[in-house]
Amino acid sequence: MYTSMMRKALFGSGDSALLSLDFTTGTLPTAVTFKREDSTARATFIDSSGYVKTVASAGAARFDYTGGVAKGLLIEAAATNLAPYSDGSTTQWTVGGHRTPTNNTGDITDPANGNNATKLVLGTVGNYASYATSISGLTGGGTYTVSYWIRGPVGHSPRLYAQNGTVGDVTPSATTGTYNNTGWNRLTQTYTLPAATTQVFVYFYSGGINTTGDTFYVYGFQLETGSTASSLIHTTTSSLTRLADDAVIRSTAWTSLYAQPGAMVVEFYRGAYGAGDRSVLATDTTAARHWDLLHANGSATSQIAFSSGSAVTQTGLVSGLNKVALAWNAPTPTASFDLCVNGATPTFGGSNVGTTLSTWLTLGSQSTTGVSGSGTWDNYLNNSIKSVKYYTGLTYAEMQAKTT
Repeated sequence: MYTSMMRKALFGSGDSALLSLDFTTGTLPTAVTFKREDSTARATFIDSSGYVKTVASAGAARFDYTGGVAKGLLIEAAATNLAPYSDGSTTQWTVGGHRTPTNNTGDITDPANGNNATKLVLGTVGNYASYATSISGLTGGGTYTVSYWIRGPVGHSPRLYAQNGTVGDVTPSATTGTYNNTGWNRLTQTYTLPAATTQVFVYFYSGGINTTGDTFYVYGFQLETGSTASSLIHTTTSSLTRLADDAVIRSTAWTSLYAQPGAMVVEFYRGAYGAGDRSVLATDTTAARHWDLLHANGSATSQIAFSSGSAVTQTGLVSGLNKVALAWNAPTPTASFDLCVNGATPTFGGSNVGTTLSTWLTLGSQSTTGVSGSGTWDNYLNNSIKSVKYYTGLTYAEMQAKTT
């Protein structure tokens, strides 16, 4: 029999939550089944010191940080870095303008706490520096994002270009960010290729050199499909793919809890990129009333979507950490789903979960099977989940208090 003592041992106690998952400790809770099917250790994350770190083993979960503060469990869709030699190579990358390139320089620590940054020393005032590689096999009309880290003198405008020999610049030469000598900054640029373009040159460019001898350092070039940069995938001679992060609560870890009424509170960082809506929590698709807590891509809207019927929506999501509560068959009103975003007055709608209850809950994605490598997994959050809690039910006042 599944006793309350067993539940405390698995999930912790306090706060009246029957399930309490904290992903800021750097350890995966036993209630969560996690899988990433990479053949080698290639997935990266930002560690507590702010460095880009590669996982110790191929399928290890990633626990991301920002500014030294733990964000939680990182969940990303599969991604491919199409740029070879991500950390630079004088045999693959070409240089232009007035500069002297040096690879694997030992005079500065790179974003991964190593010495693999490429160094560009500029030679002529009023001119430019560039550092580029050619990438082929792209899809005409497709959307791509290029990213890299840079560190250099103030007063320059860092730019990322995509160019081909037919139409010139694929995108305007817009400034993509600011940088200075005091630290590394990751810059990104998103562009859409012309319909007939399948090969581009992607490059860093800096114009208006102020002082002869100005020095730039660049690191971690990445070109990928989609509208925003994902975590760095280190490459050497060719492109490399990092597979998706699949996390699920299933078996008795979930079925012993899920009932009517019920409620959940989740803390997560909004996924700011990718086409379509981003899933935060989702029950299995065999449930009589399948539901999915998601946020609309590129907007401040949170939503409880159902297998049938109208969704329950509420605005108020922020670009950083969010706290959201949802409840079903809640006492106010009866037989409804309630949604509360960052302490706002809850909204309600939909109908109850039905008599056939779900058998799993995915974290940061949707799944048709709840088993990694089987069925369809999609709508990945592409960011971190900090915590997940389950309650037998919450009133409006409790939902607001727990998300404020």
